[in-house]
Amino acid sequence: MSRFYSIFFALAAAAILVASENTPIRFSDRTKEAGLQQPLSGMLGHGGAWGDFDGDGKIDLFVGGFCDRPNAEYAPAPGPVPNRLFRNLGDGRFEWAQRTAVETRARASGAVFADLDNNGTLELYVANNAQRQSRRADEPQRSAQLKHSQLFNNEDGKFRDFSAASGACPDGLFTARNVGLLDYNRDGLLDLFLVEDKFSRGGQGPRSVLMKNRGGLKFQAANRETGLPDDIFGLGLAVADLNEDNRPDFLVGHPNRLFLSQSDGTFREATELQAIFRQTPLDGEDWPCGVAFGDLNRDGQPDLVISVHYRIARNRVFLNGGLNQGIPQFRDVTREVGLEESVPVKCPHVEVQDFDNDGWPDIYLSAAWLEQGQVIPLIYRNAGLRDGLPRFAPPRPVSSSMVYFPAGPSGDFDNDGRLDLFLVNWFSDNHSRLLRNETPRNNWLQVRVSGTTFNRMGIGAKIRVLRSAKTRSAGKLLGYQEVAVGYGYASGQPALCHFGLGDETEVDLQIIFPNGAKVERAGVKANQLLKITEP
Repeated sequence: MSRFYSIFFALAAAAILVASENTPIRFSDRTKEAGLQQPLSGMLGHGGAWGDFDGDGKIDLFVGGFCDRPNAEYAPAPGPVPNRLFRNLGDGRFEWAQRTAVETRARASGAVFADLDNNGTLELYVANNAQRQSRRADEPQRSAQLKHSQLFNNEDGKFRDFSAASGACPDGLFTARNVGLLDYNRDGLLDLFLVEDKFSRGGQGPRSVLMKNRGGLKFQAANRETGLPDDIFGLGLAVADLNEDNRPDFLVGHPNRLFLSQSDGTFREATELQAIFRQTPLDGEDWPCGVAFGDLNRDGQPDLVISVHYRIARNRVFLNGGLNQGIPQFRDVTREVGLEESVPVKCPHVEVQDFDNDGWPDIYLSAAWLEQGQVIPLIYRNAGLRDGLPRFAPPRPVSSSMVYFPAGPSGDFDNDGRLDLFLVNWFSDNHSRLLRNETPRNNWLQVRVSGTTFNRMGIGAKIRVLRSAKTRSAGKLLGYQEVAVGYGYASGQPALCHFGLGDETEVDLQIIFPNGAKVERAGVKANQLLKITEP
């Protein structure tokens, strides 16, 4: 009898795997219908972020770009197109919030919405890739090149520039690329890590900086007191608790340097992993770029995907084998799990998300096929485990006829339980795209966490989804995530965790807060946004 059941379950698993591989992930382009195409026409877009800045339960959209190019490059616009802010109307359309403080002209390279003062509203931080000296004499191009990063305070849904008063946009930070959120000292206030690229011009070399939140939207540099070196440069950023001490660790993409938190509030670079993450460049522009953590094989450990900003993108996948003397043990499994040796187009941004809600997280890269005006994003679909490894497959054979987008955050803009995409465009022969996910429905669960003694956004909370105690395989892990935003490259996501559940209609939850407190929920129904507040 036991042999019969083992054979039965093996055949059932194989059938599910085959069926899973044959179900496509589908999107429809809703850019024009949503009212986004005309306001973004001509923008040299580079950064984008989702966030519910007006608190109505629908995620809104910020899009930023570079405004220092010659006027002709912005056609059909007459000149540089400033940053844009859009309010989600809830019926599939967006309203352009014109003449707001965020409509500046700069070199916007990335952005996040974040509740930095724990008052329940989201501020907006825009990372600008400023130059030390302008090479332009015309305006607004000259001013755009000199514009430093900006922090906009949210006052009842209206933004004002709070950059100078906050200290969060230091004069010494120039070529900013990405901004990440973390509470490194566990004081309940979200700190900022600002990533500067290696091409900071002038006498001072690149200096990515950790900005300590002192409260009241006031920040100060904290590299020295936390033991972080002054020579960190990079492009992308990902934050997660890798050494299981309930403190955030982070990895900076390009040099692929990992910094682990210590019990005294400092960081130590995990030099033991330099050889694992090192990527020998093909030439001077072969740059690792986006980085994202995610549990690819559902073992409760955050795995890692690194994407590459180069015309021959050698993207990489690393599985986390757990801790050895406090150091996470990663191994490169790129080829074994099904990613191509290279993609013939740049892949700047990366996320690990379940786009078909089958319960297995997929790998999404901001490259795509563009055919007859329609965009098919490059999503390596997770078909489940085979021989102990997750297996991935692209929607079609990877070929040279592809395009890429600098940024492309995911988010469920229509609240239907399927993750959509906004692809931020740079090129004159294309435009930014709002892609609505129309994959056949599976069950899902979204979890939003709110802190009381820690940050209001729930950043750093860990969520485990388990098979319901009412089932025969009760307690089996179905998914693990940590609440994070600003991962990948130049992109900001909503502060929630999205789980695909497949056929599961009811699950159990375990939530671990950064202060070590735990909350358990049994019999949670599928297909809802669940809000958990720290007790």
